[in-house]
Amino acid sequence: MSARLLNVLRSMPRQGANVLLSVLLIAACIALPMRANAQSTSKGCFKITTTTSSTTSAYYTDPGTITTSWAGSTDTAGKGAYPMTLAINAPPFVPDGTLLGSAISPVYNLGDAGVGSYSPEQVLFRCSPDSAGTMYEYYATNGDNTYAGNVSVSGTTGIDGTYETYYGGMASRITNITTGEYLTRYYKGRQLTGLDTDSQGWFLVKAKNFSQYKLEIFQCSTCPSADTSTTGTWAYSQPMGYVAFAGGASGNILSSGLTAGLDSASNWQGWYAYWPGSINAYYTVIIRRAATCAVTNATPSVLFPTATIAGLNQGQSTQVPVTIQMQCQTTKPSNLSAFASGTAANQTALGVLAQPANAQSAVSAGLTTTGSGVTYLLSDGYGTDTSVATGVGVALSRPNGTALNFLTNQYVTTGGAPDGWDPVLNDATANGAATGGITTYTRTINATFKAFAPGVTPVTAGRYNATAQVIVRVQ
Repeated sequence: MSARLLNVLRSMPRQGANVLLSVLLIAACIALPMRANAQSTSKGCFKITTTTSSTTSAYYTDPGTITTSWAGSTDTAGKGAYPMTLAINAPPFVPDGTLLGSAISPVYNLGDAGVGSYSPEQVLFRCSPDSAGTMYEYYATNGDNTYAGNVSVSGTTGIDGTYETYYGGMASRITNITTGEYLTRYYKGRQLTGLDTDSQGWFLVKAKNFSQYKLEIFQCSTCPSADTSTTGTWAYSQPMGYVAFAGGASGNILSSGLTAGLDSASNWQGWYAYWPGSINAYYTVIIRRAATCAVTNATPSVLFPTATIAGLNQGQSTQVPVTIQMQCQTTKPSNLSAFASGTAANQTALGVLAQPANAQSAVSAGLTTTGSGVTYLLSDGYGTDTSVATGVGVALSRPNGTALNFLTNQYVTTGGAPDGWDPVLNDATANGAATGGITTYTRTINATFKAFAPGVTPVTAGRYNATAQVIVRVQ
């Protein structure tokens, strides 16, 4: 366009030059914003760590885009994401295959900074429009490390997806919650679909687009390991698994060598800068090797008498005892520390675990403690099922009236009463002398059905039904 006008200008008299010059100037003014809106000609996927306003940059971000610098799946990434205490014991008191610990975490907690590494809407990658169908989340165990995902022990444990760990007496398993697949040495992939796009039509791969991952630890007294005696904090820094990203049709293709089925023992394209997270026990999981107790029986069901709304609103309640029977290793097996009742490290405590939905209902109702416990067990369907009574729940107490809280996470220990733990032998009576190093005890806890805030939260008519589990665990 400019070249054609310029030729006309050269062929006309001088008096016409000013007119044409004006046209050229106007054309130039019109063209300026067109140049400002030009888009990047780059293709592929790009790691986003900061905001960039230039639309010609492959790293462009719309105003308001959430970004921050991130390092990826370093060896210590994911610290704090899987808090749990593993109490290793000896068969047959604790049979091999027993689940010792379990926790689930989203990718938000699996980055280099550990818990809180990313926000859900944070953009990790930006991919050109032609990248559609090429963007994948890949996941595998740490296949090039003997103690973090190289050696399958499923044949020994009898549990699919289990791998050797650094510390003895246990085996690990990782599950992708979105797909339900166990992580193995061999990469598995999940296509990322339904992605947000920016004003330039580019795909935005955000932290929220990646899966949650569950880490489980099972007891395995015969599984190989490097260290069979260490207790305390897990200090081995190699991750048990990785979350990777690959994408781009042409141009800047990230982790281009990753495909489903490749062995992670020898393939790690893109690691670690382009891999969002690590599944890691490092400096988070706690290992205990101490004599303890096991619950052998508990009152299977508790039926409270029918109560009136008027009475409950006036502070009336009904109470029923719950009887718990336990066996404790009062003579310690070899390689274990001695049994002790309490809530401190290496001592054994008892708690009553609320199911996740019931615990969340209590949290939503404000029935919380200074720890992770809740003060009441609310009914199944509380607040969502109109046939369920509201304003009421079950509280626990010792025979002397001391209130007990409900556990919400049995694998988080040493928090004492605010988390829902109580010394295991509080109010317990021994049932005769020890036999074979085992002493049997009986303990009673009172369950009380009552309004949790009489006069503040009105009681409504309805039914109440809930289930809780008695837990005994080394702290």
